[in-house]
Amino acid sequence: MHELVRESPAGSQGSAGLRREARRGDWMVLLSAVFFSTMPIFGSLAYAAGMDVVPLLAWRFLLAVAFLLGISLVTGRLKPLPRRQAAGFLGMGVCYLAMSFVYFHALKRSPISTLTLLFYTYPAIVTLLAAVFLRERISGRKGMALALALSGCLMVMRPSELGNWRGAALALSASVMYSGFILVGTRLTQNSDPILATTWILSISALGYVGAALHQGAMAPPRTLAAWGPILGIALVATALSDVTFFWGLPRTGASRAAILSTLEPVCTLALSALLLQEAIPSARFLGGALILLSVLLIHWD
Repeated sequence: MHELVRESPAGSQGSAGLRREARRGDWMVLLSAVFFSTMPIFGSLAYAAGMDVVPLLAWRFLLAVAFLLGISLVTGRLKPLPRRQAAGFLGMGVCYLAMSFVYFHALKRSPISTLTLLFYTYPAIVTLLAAVFLRERISGRKGMALALALSGCLMVMRPSELGNWRGAALALSASVMYSGFILVGTRLTQNSDPILATTWILSISALGYVGAALHQGAMAPPRTLAAWGPILGIALVATALSDVTFFWGLPRTGASRAAILSTLEPVCTLALSALLLQEAIPSARFLGGALILLSVLLIHWD
């Protein structure tokens, strides 16, 4: 966060405005975390209904882009972008395409707890890289919040459940890809419409996965409501709404703060797993969740 400027009333007012914007960004990133936390749940339900990785992702991104395009048309947001910005968003789309492919293959090979534990190493990666490349300051409170968040993730997800090493390696690879995605997105999404930015970014994933599904002859619509439900959940909640709120908050709160705040996701995933999938919650996981919530409070008031 920027420090308060004391030299003049105008400077003080400007700094207060930055803080208010950062707070709004925090809330949007937290809302994005809640939306994104449904991804493993919907993904598991889709697999249980017989969906495979490529058609699932094809329908995910196709429906998400169609939804966002519809909103853009109705609200008058749809317009051409400067070439450099459009190229940047398309590049982010390629990264998102690769990350989502690795993430969902990890979900097929690993339990949700393993995937979530390793994927949520990204706040530490983002914090360190943001300090180097974006010159974001690592304050004592931010460092403490990061330590609490990572400790909470360890307690929530338990390293003893790593299971298949291939799934673990894929989950960690997805974490590294997502870290780069956040760092690049922090700069590119400044002063941009989050709905339009998300539409451009997701369009690459839609084209890639729809093309792959057509090539495999696997683009037929799902035949059951049991499959359509999780697909719509992934497309609208865990993708469109999650990404729009994240890209609204990211440039306002900064890469490292956004990454640490996003550790709320495994807590929400844990609660949803217990509620919808009847997974047991050991008492130690409640303590882990409390540490993550404490880290969110610390970083929010940094």
